[in-house]
Amino acid sequence: MPSETRSFAIQGRSDVVVAGSQGRRFAVRHGLDVRRATELAIVVSELASNIVKHGVRGEIRLIWSPETPPHGEIAVEAHDVGPPIHDLQLAMTDGYDDRGPIDPALILRRGGLGTGLGAIARLADRLEVREEAGGKVLTARFLLR
Repeated sequence: MPSETRSFAIQGRSDVVVAGSQGRRFAVRHGLDVRRATELAIVVSELASNIVKHGVRGEIRLIWSPETPPHGEIAVEAHDVGPPIHDLQLAMTDGYDDRGPIDPALILRRGGLGTGLGAIARLADRLEVREEAGGKVLTARFLLR
């Protein structure tokens, strides 16, 4: 059975909503139960939202790979053109960004609580981050059971 890829350009807030809902549909169609498909949609929305907030532009790719042992997987890849993550471990800590604790006075202005990367890591089976020239790729993997 061949793999399948769907891609969504991310430039604004409306793209975040579309990618999240399409991610959920993609996940259900390829074998994730409704709960895990909803978690995948949350991950897609968070990654797309990060592209809008922190990057210049980007793309979300959904990749179904039925041959990945033991029963296949769905990968969510977020490709963005933008600055690197200064300190990944720090950025994955709730209430922090990649430079340190988030000032509570800035939370509303920055558009988030600083819990996104940590949530992605908790919801996905695996999270990988790869820096590239001019941007980065974050890949969240969901194993089919």
